[in-house]
Amino acid sequence: MPAYLVRLIDTRDLVGFYFAAEPDALVTIIDECTEAADCEYAELPDGGISWESPAISVPIGIDKEDPNDIEDTPEVPWSGASLSESWWSVLYGYTDDQWTPFFPDRPIEPRPPAPRRPLGPGRVVKFRRRGP
Repeated sequence: MPAYLVRLIDTRDLVGFYFAAEPDALVTIIDECTEAADCEYAELPDGGISWESPAISVPIGIDKEDPNDIEDTPEVPWSGASLSESWWSVLYGYTDDQWTPFFPDRPIEPRPPAPRRPLGPGRVVKFRRRGP
């Protein structure tokens, strides 16, 4: 089953990495988080996502008998993850891979600008006094 990288056409913002039997099945997966008509995809070469060092411990203590135990599931520590060189090269455009829009005949509708985030609290920086 191939792996795909999906991004938004107009901004090239990353949507995600997905596995699907074919691009038509990928459309169904993408519709869970955004409009597939706004996206394009590239099939990824051999590669993956890994934690280079040290190994990351993910405790698995889920009660398989209790389907409501999902709240206690630990988060995967993505902050230490990195892409294989082949996937990194596709993501940053260092390959000749072609990006394919899901619906090439449909015109791209402009997206509204992202809402401005409110500024957080200010931070006071103390300066050293000059002179004696």
